[in-house]
Amino acid sequence: SNWQRKNKYCTNCGSPLDLIHGSTCQQCSACQTMSWPRQDPSMIVSIISRCGSKILLARSPRHPPKMHTVLAGFVEVGNETFESAVARETFEEVGIRIDLDSIKYIGSQPWPFPQSCMIAFTAKADETQPFTIDTNELIDAKWFSREDV
Repeated sequence: SNWQRKNKYCTNCGSPLDLIHGSTCQQCSACQTMSWPRQDPSMIVSIISRCGSKILLARSPRHPPKMHTVLAGFVEVGNETFESAVARETFEEVGIRIDLDSIKYIGSQPWPFPQSCMIAFTAKADETQPFTIDTNELIDAKWFSREDV
């Protein structure tokens, strides 16, 4: 793995590391210090209109013109819950408030770039709220119906 290639020596004493526990952990050959790959918590959210007929999708400058995605971002470790990150990232990226009591956990999966564990949610929001787009992150955001997608 990328983590194994980048971490060959102990951060405590500088000695070589050995893979243990099925290659999910490394242990120093000299001081026995153990290390695991870093995993940054991140969230992804599908925001649905209150009436349930539209989904909020946004376009990043990295994506081709017709490619829109749901919102995603990193969790501020030690400062917020995943649900708080969903609300914060939504407000920072598109300037709208989600209905906090509508946030629902969907699932999770490892996300290798950059070493994240992506936690997925769905939430609802009032689609009449005007967008204030963070142009450092996004080019566009809009509500799409099933027919639009």
